[in-house]
Amino acid sequence: MNFKQEPPSTKALKQHFIDGNYQTITDSMLDCAAHMILAIESPTETVRIALSYLGGHLKTCRADAGFAVPTDREYTPLAEYCNEDSKPPSVANFVISNQHEVMQRVWRSRTPVKYEFVATNPKLIEVRDVLEAINSKSMMLQRLIWDKEPIGISCVDHTLKEHEWDDTEVDFMHQFCTKFFAPLAGISNYWHNPTMHQMFKKPSESELNAIRLAAEGLSYKKIAEELNKSVRTIENQLRNARSRLNAANQAELIKKCEPWL
Repeated sequence: MNFKQEPPSTKALKQHFIDGNYQTITDSMLDCAAHMILAIESPTETVRIALSYLGGHLKTCRADAGFAVPTDREYTPLAEYCNEDSKPPSVANFVISNQHEVMQRVWRSRTPVKYEFVATNPKLIEVRDVLEAINSKSMMLQRLIWDKEPIGISCVDHTLKEHEWDDTEVDFMHQFCTKFFAPLAGISNYWHNPTMHQMFKKPSESELNAIRLAAEGLSYKKIAEELNKSVRTIENQLRNARSRLNAANQAELIKKCEPWL
């Protein structure tokens, strides 16, 4: 289930992500997913909750993530988690070439990519200055995939000393990012941050039925009669559709919905 047809309710998300996994996933991971669902209307907060859990569980100095696709020219994080004890530099203004092999390798890999010993790693020569500026010494990055499409990258790193990532850490990051982080962040971004992807969100089928009749020039009263609904329900459906598609009026709503009518 990708939840792209209409904005999912908190109940629907909990049923899918929590109830559907409670027998196979740890309580702590499910608890994090539950908190992400409660914050689903804020993409930044949804990501922050995931990063706090990811960084805390792996005991890293920092964790960050951002929305992007492989063809983007540059990559910059949207949110971060910083361990209060290690006090790592913020990556708020961090920018790296998304087309560099260091990043493209992450986009191509299904599992987390490890970049250990940053200061001497030959694969990082061209981006070493950028990474050293944020004190990164050992990194692990995982692409975020939702509905079979890349939507971003998550990164955890150590800034005080070198660290060699073991299989348990790699497996944990892959499981959390695949089962919860990517889909919940994707859903949040899809429905609540339309300017990020510059894409319009498809109305529900019931809303499209009302929009089709509106496109034929029918009044709210006539649409309500045709669909056997109240006038207030039709008003609410069209208002919600205008809000979701950022349409200033009904004419603009109809124009934006042409691909689906």
